[in-house]
Amino acid sequence: IPVLTVDIVIVHRGKFLLLKRSIAPANGRWWTPGGRVLKGEKLEVAAKRKAKEETGISVKIVKLLGADGVFWKKGAQGISSHTPSVVYLARPVGKHVKIRTNFNNSAALWFSRIPNGTHWFVKKFLCLAGFR
Repeated sequence: IPVLTVDIVIVHRGKFLLLKRSIAPANGRWWTPGGRVLKGEKLEVAAKRKAKEETGISVKIVKLLGADGVFWKKGAQGISSHTPSVVYLARPVGKHVKIRTNFNNSAALWFSRIPNGTHWFVKKFLCLAGFR
């Protein structure tokens, strides 16, 4: 059964935030904040919740960037998975932005250019947000 997720491209001062994932399925990869949508949860609410949980940043949704999905050979539960995701562009609420990561991530960095080797899914939505 597919697992619906949201991803958030957080933009601040001309840069975008990526997290170095420390769990499957994207372990070791730079990825946008995001994760599973809870039963009964509206998509924009899920995006704001996941941004806050994974980065400590409260965000304002700017717009919907689109949707796509990834098929993983080994997902979070150790078996293959399909994760369709709805992706939003967002900006931090407030002037002072302090990042706080959680157990899902080992690092967080602001980028002005898409790093080499970025997964096609992340790259697609960063490009849609205007980055190269």
